Amino acid sequence: MTMPHDDHGRGAAPGEAPIERPVFGRASIYHFLELALAHPDEDGLDWIAAPSTEAALGAALDDLPRAEALVEARAALAAFFARLRQTAPDLVEAEHIALFSANFPTVPCPPYGSLFTVEEPKRLEEMTAIKAFYRDSGFDVAEAFDDLPDHLCVELELLHGLAHRAETAADEREVAWARARAATFIDRFLAPFIDRLAAIAEAAEPANAYTRLLTATRHIVAHHRAELAADAAPAPENKGHLA
Repeated sequence: MTMPHDDHGRGAAPGEAPIERPVFGRASIYHFLELALAHPDEDGLDWIAAPSTEAALGAALDDLPRAEALVEARAALAAFFARLRQTAPDLVEAEHIALFSANFPTVPCPPYGSLFTVEEPKRLEEMTAIKAFYRDSGFDVAEAFDDLPDHLCVELELLHGLAHRAETAADEREVAWARARAATFIDRFLAPFIDRLAAIAEAAEPANAYTRLLTATRHIVAHHRAELAADAAPAPENKGHLA
């Protein structure tokens, strides 16, 4: 979508047993979130609202460690899906606009991390920092992407890519590196952003479908960070060490 990446995932080397871990579990959850939080169109909404999509997302959540801790995320997702199915597509789009891009009198929840993580004079410096983090993680914002690198969907796409690498890499050093990068990114960029964004949405637009999705995203990110903390291991700082 925005950040084509070098998929470092590979099978086990000859003579080695495959690493046992869920395949595409958390990565598929982040992939859903990055698509569902983007500006909706009718075809996309048909896929997002489909019972099969909700069932697949639920199955991915079930496969996560400590899945029982995701009660609040599941409740918010159930409310999101219910709202989509009972609301006409043009009104769903209006809810997205009202939360993320309406400009009168102010935008309730502008989906840009630097607005929440630093003061206004430091926004350019913050966007430079996040682009550097993408680059050092083996990702790059596509030239055709016409938005800012700190957009919520881009940040979720990075976690999608890092989760995919952690779930599919055969080299345990690479798994540790991807997990460490995800933990650092959540702490440095995404957690302070999504925590504040969801809180503002809950206060400003509690019935909005996308408020429910932001609430779910906040809990899913926090759950991921708790898992990474419980399973922390030393990892190299740069993916170049893994070549």
